Amino acid sequence: SAAAATELRDEARTVLAALASLPPKQREVMAWHIDGFGSAEIAATLHIDPAAVRQNLIKARRSLKKKLGISGAPQ
Repeated sequence: SAAAATELRDEARTVLAALASLPPKQREVMAWHIDGFGSAEIAATLHIDPAAVRQNLIKARRSLKKKLGISGAPQ
């Protein structure tokens, strides 16, 4: 329905705004992750330590959960 499509677009805008508000390195690592790349692949491509990739993902997820009002562990 038109109402459901509008709601979905609003949710997508909210998520995109939350992603855009992340610090640059967190946003970059999260974008690669969303595209299906693993931590080792991201680290090799960006020339950073895999531990740094994992830490940036942790911080990005934590920030996104807070910005989007999501609580609890993933299901």
